[in-house]
Order: sequence, then structure tokens, then C-alpha cells
Amino acid sequence: MTDAISGMKFKTIILFCAFLLSAFSVSFLGCSGCAGKKTDEAASAGETDSTAMELHAQEQSRTSSGTRRELSEFSFEAFDTYAYLVFAACMYAEDEEGLLNARDLMKQAKLPAKAWMEGGVWLMGIKSSHAVSFLEDAYALWPDDISLNLLYAEALISGGGTERGIALVRAYFGKNPDSLDARLELALLLVKNKEFTEAEELLKAIPVKMRTPLVNYYYAKALIGMERRPEALPLLQAAVKEQPDFVEALAELAFLYEQSANLSEAGKIYERILKLEFASPDVLLRLINISLQLRQPERALKYMRQGPGTRQFRLTVAGMFMDSRHPLQAESILKKIAAEGDKSGEVYILLADVAYQQRRDLTGALSWLDKVPAESKYAGQAQLLRTQMLADGSQGERALEEARKGQRRFADISDFWEMEIRILAHEKMMQEALGAARGAIKLWPKNLDLQFLLGSLLDETGDKKSAFKVMEDILESQPDNFQALNYVGYTLAEENRDLDRALQLLVRADRLSPNKSYIVDSLAWALFKSGRAQEALVEIRRAVELGGQPDSSIWEHYGDIAQHLNLKDEARKAYQNALELNPGNAESLRRRLSQL
Repeated sequence: MTDAISGMKFKTIILFCAFLLSAFSVSFLGCSGCAGKKTDEAASAGETDSTAMELHAQEQSRTSSGTRRELSEFSFEAFDTYAYLVFAACMYAEDEEGLLNARDLMKQAKLPAKAWMEGGVWLMGIKSSHAVSFLEDAYALWPDDISLNLLYAEALISGGGTERGIALVRAYFGKNPDSLDARLELALLLVKNKEFTEAEELLKAIPVKMRTPLVNYYYAKALIGMERRPEALPLLQAAVKEQPDFVEALAELAFLYEQSANLSEAGKIYERILKLEFASPDVLLRLINISLQLRQPERALKYMRQGPGTRQFRLTVAGMFMDSRHPLQAESILKKIAAEGDKSGEVYILLADVAYQQRRDLTGALSWLDKVPAESKYAGQAQLLRTQMLADGSQGERALEEARKGQRRFADISDFWEMEIRILAHEKMMQEALGAARGAIKLWPKNLDLQFLLGSLLDETGDKKSAFKVMEDILESQPDNFQALNYVGYTLAEENRDLDRALQLLVRADRLSPNKSYIVDSLAWALFKSGRAQEALVEIRRAVELGGQPDSSIWEHYGDIAQHLNLKDEARKAYQNALELNPGNAESLRRRLSQL
């Protein structure tokens, strides 16, 4: 597809003679060169420009005075010439209004598709809102011109008419099924619109010998969209083998290698792209990421030094080092940035995070936070981090003081109210926590996180009826709140009522937030309560295999389900695992264990 060209200037205007079926001599508006009388440099681009501009000025004058030249003054050939030169003059002068006004002349003269294409490309380049209507007129004249069809489709899609654009190309392809350009363009549009199945059908019909690198690339894109990555790999390999500088195909191939955990091959491809792209920051970040995954921090630093050296690039890299558990390198990068001055305070926040998360250096972390300017846009974030660190460091009284200070200074950040509630609950000040939660909800009535926190506190203090109502209210406002779905579903199962609904809610919670052990446990328990013990066993096994340390209640449920199915060894192990976590119902678990 022709690229849009913005701000184009026509230094050479095609003479009208090219559009006539037969040559004739005429002197028209001083354009003697058009009649073929000049064969030397007098007919050069300079004189043509002058003629076009003279005509443009005359045409503008006639338009403004309402005395447009009558068609009867011209022969058919002369009128065609006149229409073309008006078009050319408007293009030369970059006159959008004039070009749009010239459409009637262009249609009556039936100017060639190429002229309409030039006008359409220019209008798209300047992002004119009239590009679609201009090309619509062109399409009405030349419906069988493939380039015009494709450009018109591109204009429709750029203007938000994706379905119309696809329908246009699909209709053209239906009339011209042998057109490789139309087939490829339709497939391209379908891939962009995530209609991968139809795109694949179009592309696989092209014989292998006729497949260009571009065909293989889009074929691969369609297969990737259909989650058929292994099939896409050889297509991308073929594309880059035939066209070694095909950057888009190389990038897709490298990413495919990354997804399949073939980091070594991915790195090699990104290195190739790097040589073509002159140290693209995005490619360098991919290489840094791969190096860190391969536990090669020094190599990652080498790639960082090839980057642009901007503050944002280095901050991104520092974050990658932090995420991959290389705190020393991250801290080194951040300290260098801080030494250059940090008026925003963002770097100080990151340094505080490194100091506390990696070394548990609360004093050092707080000293970094002290450097964040009070007027900085990061001041609220710094105050939140300070509060959280103090709470996590078992300094509840100071944390509570900082949370309330944050409420006064940053009244638009609800997190400070949530922090206060959590600190109070952690300090076992449950009634104060409930009061703070109710007060916060009055300030933030639509904040579902605060409502969930209130429901959890009500449950913990024994008011399960009120807690259940709060959770149901959350689901009424936000049916896909997976935490509320889990609470309501588990409660129904635990109370052995409305079990069909309980299962529906928990299946949805598991789909919305997959592989959360506590949600899978709830689902297993609801299945067990519904008399579906074998299915419950499958789910409870999944719950304890999801990673992390399962809660004692999950092991308890495992034991109960296994015992019911007479799987005594599994039940015994599950109860023992539960007891090792010192649960509140240890005596009950020991009794069940002794009965096995």
C-alpha cells in the first residue's frame, strides 16, 4: 500500500498530452509546451510549475467571482486538460479546499485513477477528514483499480470504518480471485481485525513457490493469533532467510523464541535486529531482559550502555534489575541517576524500595524518602511507602500516625484510609477498624476495595450476615469481582445452601483469576458439599500444587475429602501438613487424624 505523504510539493507536473487519446496542437492559457511545440528546457518543471500556479490563481479568482468558465468554451480534450491542470495546481499549492472543489471537474473529465490516488494519498497524509469522501468519488469512477481499492480501504479503516474497509477489499477480491495483492491485503486487514481463521484460509491457498517473505510473515501472524505458534515458526524462518533485513519478521521470530523459552536463539535474532535498527531502545530492553533471565547481569549492563543514556531508559533498566533480583546493580544505576539530581523524587522512591525490600534497611529507606520534595507528584506515593514500611516493620503506632498524616495532606488518595483500616486490624483494634472502614466508605461510597475490606472485617468479627450482605452488594455493582464471588460462593458452600449458585460463582471466580489456591480450594469444597467428591479431589490437589504455602484450612479440606474417599494415606498427610501450621482448631484435626 502506498504510504501517505504529508506536505508534498509537485515540482514536475505531468503534461496534459499524456491523457489524450490523440495528440493535437493548442495554445491554452499560455501553456504552449503542452501542445508539443517546445522540446527543449523551456518545457521544464519550472515553467510547468509557473503554468500550474497561474491557472490556480485564475481558477481561484473565477471561483470567488462566480464566473466559472463554461464547459462549452472547451473541446473535450481541452476540458480534460483544464481539469487536470486545476487538480495539479491545487496539489502544487497544497490547497485542500481547492482540491475538494475540483472534484466535480475531475469527475466530469474522468481523470485517471493515478491522479485520484495522488490526491487521496496527500489528503491522508495531512489527516484530512475529507480523504474518505474524496476517495469514495474516485472509487465510483474506477471501481476496478486495485491500488485505488486498497487506498480507499486504508482510508476507511483509518477513519474508524474497519468493517467497511474489509468489506470493500473482500468484494474486490471476490471479483478478482487471482489478484495476489488483493488476497494479501485482505489477509492483512483480517489479521489486524483478529479474524485469523479467514486470513489463514486466504494465505495457505497461495502455492509455496509463490509465497513471498511478506506472505509468510502474515501467514505466521495469523497462526500466532490462533495460538498455533509451532506452525508459525518455519514460516518466519523462511521469511527472514529470503529477506534478511525484514525487521518485523525478525522481531516476531525473536519473540516466538522467547515465548518458547529458547532464549539463546531469541538473543541471536535480537542481535541481528540491533545491527539493522542502530541500537533501538526496545530491542536493547529485550536483550537486557533475556540476559537477566539467563542470569547474566554483566551482559545486561553492557546492553544498557549501548542505549540512549536517557533518564527514563536507565530507570526502566533499573526496574528490570530489581524485578530479576539483582539489587546491587539496580542500586548502582539509581544512585548514578540520583547524583545527577532528581527534582521529581522518583529515583529516591526506588532507592528506598531497594534498601528496604532487599536489605530490610528501614532507616536507610526512610532517609531516601525524606529526599522526595513535598511539591513532587510522587510525594503521595512516598508517604504511602513510608506508612507501609513502618507497618511492615512492626511500628504500628508510627505507621498509623503517617497514614493519618497522609489523609490530611493527600485527601484525594483513598489508599491512606485503607492503610489506616489495615493497621488498626493488624493491631487487633477491630472496633476502631470497623469504625474507620464505615467512615471511609462515607467519603468513598463507590470504592469497592473499601467495601470488601469492611465485609472482611465484619466476617472476622463474627457478623457473617452483615458481611455476606456487603459482598452481595459488591457483586450487584461489579459482577466480576472475583474476591466477592469467592466469598459468597464459599459461604454458600460452607452453609450447605444454594450449592448450584455457589458452584457457578466459584467457577467464574476461578476463570477471572485463575490458579489462586484459595479460590480453587473454595471450588473444591463446593463440589464436595454438592456430593461430587471425585471432582472435589481433583480440584483440592490442584489447590495445593499451585505454589506457595497453602493455608491450613486448604490442607484440612484436602484431608476431609480424601478421608471421605477412603484415601487414608493422603488424608493423613494432609491433616499433618495442616497441624504443622499451628491452626486454631488443632485439637479437632488431631482427633480426625487419630481416627484414620
